[in-house]
Amino acid sequence: MFTLRQYLLALLDSRGLTRTLGEIDVCRDEQGRPCFSAGNSAAVFRIRLGGRIRSLRCYLRPMRHLKEIYGQRLLEKELYLHTSPETGVWVDTVLGDWIEGSTLHETVAQAAALRDRESLQIRVRLFDRLALALVTDDRAHGDLKPENIIVGDDGMLCPIDFDASYLPAFAGEISPELGTAAYQHPARTAADFDERIDDYPAALISTALHALALDPTLYVRYPDADGLLFSPQQIRTDEALREAIALFEREGLAVQYRIARLLYAPTPRLFGLPELLAWAARTGGPPCGGREGEETTGNTGGDKSGDTDGGAERHPAGNTGCGADKHTGGGKSGRELFAGKGGGARNDGSAVFPELFVGNGLWGYRTPERIVIPPLYDSGFDFTEGLAAVRLGQAWHYIDTEGRTRIRCAGYEAVKPFRNGRAEVIRDGRRLEIDRAGREFEILP
Repeated sequence: MFTLRQYLLALLDSRGLTRTLGEIDVCRDEQGRPCFSAGNSAAVFRIRLGGRIRSLRCYLRPMRHLKEIYGQRLLEKELYLHTSPETGVWVDTVLGDWIEGSTLHETVAQAAALRDRESLQIRVRLFDRLALALVTDDRAHGDLKPENIIVGDDGMLCPIDFDASYLPAFAGEISPELGTAAYQHPARTAADFDERIDDYPAALISTALHALALDPTLYVRYPDADGLLFSPQQIRTDEALREAIALFEREGLAVQYRIARLLYAPTPRLFGLPELLAWAARTGGPPCGGREGEETTGNTGGDKSGDTDGGAERHPAGNTGCGADKHTGGGKSGRELFAGKGGGARNDGSAVFPELFVGNGLWGYRTPERIVIPPLYDSGFDFTEGLAAVRLGQAWHYIDTEGRTRIRCAGYEAVKPFRNGRAEVIRDGRRLEIDRAGREFEILP
């Protein structure tokens, strides 16, 4: 075990104390203090070497597999540390490029304080792409958290601190550390050490970023969270997560809703996460989706979607166009509430629309050639006039053939497909019609 003080003494006067680097110039801040950051296992110094700004990673305790993880960046027995006035020891260091920028946590905190939704939207899109790359690779970071991601001066995200990484060569070993508890699954153990150990932190961070992009005030309303908004050790009763899920449900953000509910999973490996992140990265766009023209249309009805059940289980749909609804209308589905009013809708033949299919108890849409919209919804109707009614949790919405939410209908007990530019809906027990802009109309007798 070595101390930060030992490293400071060696680096601030390094003449004769390095094997290959020569004299090291530690950078200083405006107050003249050495520039470094220290964690549980290492301290990273900002140094000037050969006319370039570099990072020098110095270890406070022994670490496994540094050669496999860092390759040629590992300088074995590079720096001499005094353990007493007369004796010392040569220790390993890792030399890397210094990335100018702020951590993702710092950037998000600043944007949330300023209620800068545009900046948060940019960060969440970039993070989802990074998360997709991580969870589909045969390697894993091992300690994924916003503090270990730098937002560079160019705006790009760059992970740092790979000491806890998993590589295929480590298969069958136990994890040298469990990562930061504030971002790890509460059931993770040292035996959980494979290419999927980034699943849970990736889903956690993605969910927090998407929620903040919709409502930046969440950051100040949940200041006591262990991590970014959420506390994994109390995840099943976490109020911030409940609010985030309700927010996604109300806005019709099906992918984010499903990723958020994966955080209730009993194991660190999250079933379906790579596919969900792939869909999120492919669709991109503003977090609130879009509508015909610019933005999603909201209805004028009351919103009753805030009461989520907080469970991890999915609610299997039936084998008709609209799945059985366990949350609205006294146990009746949207179709049953409209019994005798025309039932399900069929494509009129003027266009070929994707058709419903069921997968893992949820509904999606596909053509004979490919899946167009993955199974994300608890219920759904066929497409008519380019729109399909779908239910996400307790909330109904209308989506287009790209899967974008066009009309938000949270608070409606039931809906029907569009015909002749109008769709019948039920809100507070009243039968109404809405148009493609989401405006309500009384049904004339």
